[in-house]
Amino acid sequence: MQSSLATKFSPIFSDEKKLEVSLVDNQAVIKLSTWTEDLGWCGQKTLTLDAEMLDDLHRVIASARYKLNSKKVEANESAKPSNVLEFPNFS
Repeated sequence: MQSSLATKFSPIFSDEKKLEVSLVDNQAVIKLSTWTEDLGWCGQKTLTLDAEMLDDLHRVIASARYKLNSKKVEANESAKPSNVLEFPNFS
């Protein structure tokens, strides 16, 4: 019987979430876990993607990042005070 070896990558952590990516049998496995006090890391969702879907997911994530970053830039520009001074109106 042939055992399949998994290639694991460094997990991504936030305050209460962890995202793990590994390769198993030529598929990408993405696991989302949340931290629960007194229990530790609890698995929430697992996605298994073939290579083609992984490429598509990468494109969609890149598009979402671009859109979010564009919105942040627009929000920062609209929040900044204008450098143009208005002329006083003496009427």
